[in-house]
Amino acid sequence: AVVSTQSTGYVLTKLGSKLLVEIFVNLMVERKLLFVAESLSDLTTIIHSIMQLLYPLQWQGIYIPVLPQEILDATSSPVPFVIGILKEHAKTLDEEALDDECNLVYIAEKRIVKRPNFTDIPFNKKFRKKFLQDLKLYKGKLVKSELNSEQTVEIGDMFYQFMRTIIGHYSDHVTFDEAGESDLDLTSFSDAAGVHSEFVWQLSKTQMFSSFIQGLTPESRNVFDQISDDG
Repeated sequence: AVVSTQSTGYVLTKLGSKLLVEIFVNLMVERKLLFVAESLSDLTTIIHSIMQLLYPLQWQGIYIPVLPQEILDATSSPVPFVIGILKEHAKTLDEEALDDECNLVYIAEKRIVKRPNFTDIPFNKKFRKKFLQDLKLYKGKLVKSELNSEQTVEIGDMFYQFMRTIIGHYSDHVTFDEAGESDLDLTSFSDAAGVHSEFVWQLSKTQMFSSFIQGLTPESRNVFDQISDDG
């Protein structure tokens, strides 16, 4: 299954493995993220590529890769958002005055201003360590130009397998009524996630995950198996 773009390698080298995973995790639980970059190309490339890593989930909140300076008030939205602004415009922002749920990602500095709602990488030590080590390995090869474009796609596949490990068991907890409408037993689904259950419970409450479950049909109940068969 190819769930990446050729830009994924660039994003990994630009952000680093730990920061990329932190951003990914917080997108999964629909945190508000405000990206700050020095160039339009960095904003659009990085934000778009990270959003694609959420597959098969689809972001349901506000999505503005490049926010014009004249509507910076959008950063006070009460709903989850992914917004990008140029660094020159960010100078007019007061970090302390921003919504206390708005986490700021400074791309050039590889730094996040974390709010109280920020979710740290929640997975068990062994799982987290291996995932970060694998990403660091790819990053090292990318820096040395040892990977071709086909191999950089594998980075996207790593996130896909990450997603499959965390939520791939959802199909065991989905039922359908006579009209084909889907329903998920949230408690059994999150409990079955074992050491990841607390995080999975948070994720199961998001609009993004709810939309995913609602879009299932009896014929397509296991999206991950379908992708594997097609891939």
